[in-house]
Amino acid sequence: MNRLHALFRRASAIAAGTLLGLTGVAIFATPASAHHSNVTGKADCDTATGEWVVEWEIKNYAPKGVKKYKLVEVVAKTWVGGKATDVTIPGITVTDGKKYPHSVKDVLTATQRMDGNVTKASLAVRAEWENGFVEDKLRPVKVRFCGTCKAPKPTPTPSASEPPTPTPTAPKPTASIVADCEGITTVTLNNADDATAPAKFTVEGSDDFTKKVKVKPGKSTSVEVPAEQAATIKVTVQGIEEPLFNDAPEPADNCVKPGEPTGAHKSTCDELIFQISNPEDGETVTATFTPNKGEPQTLTVEPGKSGTVSFPAEEGLTVTPSGEGVEDPKPIAWEKPEDCTPGEGGGEPSLPLTGAAAGGIAAGAAVLLAIGGGLFVMARRRKLRFTA
Repeated sequence: MNRLHALFRRASAIAAGTLLGLTGVAIFATPASAHHSNVTGKADCDTATGEWVVEWEIKNYAPKGVKKYKLVEVVAKTWVGGKATDVTIPGITVTDGKKYPHSVKDVLTATQRMDGNVTKASLAVRAEWENGFVEDKLRPVKVRFCGTCKAPKPTPTPSASEPPTPTPTAPKPTASIVADCEGITTVTLNNADDATAPAKFTVEGSDDFTKKVKVKPGKSTSVEVPAEQAATIKVTVQGIEEPLFNDAPEPADNCVKPGEPTGAHKSTCDELIFQISNPEDGETVTATFTPNKGEPQTLTVEPGKSGTVSFPAEEGLTVTPSGEGVEDPKPIAWEKPEDCTPGEGGGEPSLPLTGAAAGGIAAGAAVLLAIGGGLFVMARRRKLRFTA
């Protein structure tokens, strides 16, 4: 399993035509479309059982015409302090075999229950779509729990000669903290069912963000802290000396943000194919793909477009994506699909094209080179993630 962590920094005055001439020709006339998943979670305390309850949601995105997907990897963890434990979540599990049971248009949901002493939970998934593309990156989301989640202690029954003990009036507050891919931090505030008074919360962020919320017993509400004011967050409750939370929220990892290009790759019996999809609100992006055998190819994709490059399948083939500002590039290997017939894929290279076919390709390349000779690409800082 390969991992590619690509962060494209600002590129200045890259001659698109020169790159095309030196490293190959790529076509990018199709509209942009991306493969990725997005995980979110929201927590509450079930005071009847003393358990934290997280409602997880997975939204899936794929190109037009791709309707089904499956999960090929699921990693769920819980933490008690600094100790992590792998767990399973009913309803979010790896799909074995060739079926694709989940619909792209539907939100996949599941409920996870865990002990009240758990301090954090996380979920990360990788999806495979019916068109053969597989996410290369796990996309973990972490939910932090704040406060104490316990079941109420049984109230002793007074004897006939003893007067009943008055019930103290007090809230039972808890909170959870989770940041989304846009940097917005959602603070979920809860007051237990058996609380005997409203909980008066104050949520403070950086740059003078403050919001006061009163939550009745058995109720919950959420406060959204904008990204620019969520560097640190403090959650306090009136009448309770110690804050429920006073720290920096954990950012969502490996998110696909608006305007950010995404990458994908897949192995067929004949080729290793790479794709870049650039949203309409993105900036022109350029990547170079260098095989361990043969010549590199460069792909430049404008906003609102999607483009591909491919390499002939061969045993041992690896290709390393790179670009201006790529950090820690990792080679991606061709993997022969199971359904290839004997002798198909990874064998001897096919005969070179000649005659009319070769002439047509050469003419097309010449046209692209002529057009590209006058173009210059300005690429802003971007992330580009390749999925298999």
